[in-house]
Amino acid sequence: MMLIFGHPKIPAPSFHLVENKEQIASTPPNSIVRFAFDFEMLRYCQKNGIQVAVEIANIKEAVYANALHASFLLCPFDLAKKVQKIAENYLFDAKVIALMDERLIEKAIEAGIDGVFLTNQPNCD
Repeated sequence: MMLIFGHPKIPAPSFHLVENKEQIASTPPNSIVRFAFDFEMLRYCQKNGIQVAVEIANIKEAVYANALHASFLLCPFDLAKKVQKIAENYLFDAKVIALMDERLIEKAIEAGIDGVFLTNQPNCD
């Protein structure tokens, strides 16, 4: 099943963008904490059982984020295609999520990406 985040007609957990550990404490319960790749924040979330969506910039960050139990790897579509192949080969627990415009969702479907985070919807962070 393809995961779809950010579509107003498809219920999904909320993502809360944070920049530091202190902001994590003020996120609503059962929300997913979202931040750019950061070892310290990933370790903090892993230690505290916090569900995480990590914005990654390259394959190496994807591997590290998965090893630190990130739930979702957020990245542009071109990177998502590369990461998805690696995720399948190494049986990642993290789901690869392409950040993309809804008009391009068919490309993600054809590429077999785990999911999409629609960036052109009004309720997206």
